Amino acid sequence: MTKTYKVIAANAPPAISDTLSRVVQQAVRYGSKHPVVLERQPGGATTRGAQYVARSPADGHTLLLASNATMVLTPNFAAEIGYDPMKDFELVAPLVDMPFALMMSTGLPVNSLPRLIGYLKVRPGEINYASSGDGSTGHLAGELFRRATGVDMVHVSYNGGIAALNGTAIGHVALMFAALPLALPYLNNEHLRPLALASGKRSSIVPDLPTLTEAGVPNVEVDAWFGVFARNGTPTGAIRWLHEHISEGLNDGNTRSQLRALGLEPVGGPLSQFATRIYAEAEKWGPVIRASRMVQPKPS
Repeated sequence: MTKTYKVIAANAPPAISDTLSRVVQQAVRYGSKHPVVLERQPGGATTRGAQYVARSPADGHTLLLASNATMVLTPNFAAEIGYDPMKDFELVAPLVDMPFALMMSTGLPVNSLPRLIGYLKVRPGEINYASSGDGSTGHLAGELFRRATGVDMVHVSYNGGIAALNGTAIGHVALMFAALPLALPYLNNEHLRPLALASGKRSSIVPDLPTLTEAGVPNVEVDAWFGVFARNGTPTGAIRWLHEHISEGLNDGNTRSQLRALGLEPVGGPLSQFATRIYAEAEKWGPVIRASRMVQPKPS
């Protein structure tokens, strides 16, 4: 009797979750007799899929495809999420980083980041910025940008990144931090102007786009990421086998090219290094979210 591997996608937009799940599926299928399927568990501000995996058998056959939203941001942003990201899960494999680009509506009468900041400072509370939703990575990036520059902007929450980017393009809002996979097709658009990346270093995908630090705004470094997790208590041997196979699949040259074409940076390295990163981000963003009064009731 074979037992199916299930990859649970909690929140990733279909183009991303489909691609990442295929990487995982192909890697796990290699050398295994078990089928591997993608199962979507959306809802609850990315918590439903995590709850499902946290309550599944700890046998390594139910895997969570999760982002920093599920494992870091939402647990600090919302109360009673139904799981503990640090106690209920074990990291199986990091997959990709997803940079965020500061995109500005060309309807604003400025054409550079310093001029944008000057424009915002003399209009406190008058200018809106968009995000894909309350507590999203884009929302957090906007909040950090507001704090770092001393500007007073109003957050507008959209139902998804595409809707937020469209709202920026037509001038309903002035700017947003857009995930690079969404921003890529619009980098040369007449309605949107890319200004900088909210990353610690430039991306090989858009090497000409400076970081915010290079553009004069330090201390605003926000990348999203995706990884694969299993329920805590999964046998060490199963974790090791999955990690080795998924890492090998991620290192395939064609796979890496495909991911970069989507605006995703493949991530490698030992599990301990990425696990340390997750813990550090939880320590870093928790106080910022609470101090910003961004905490919300239990997600529905």
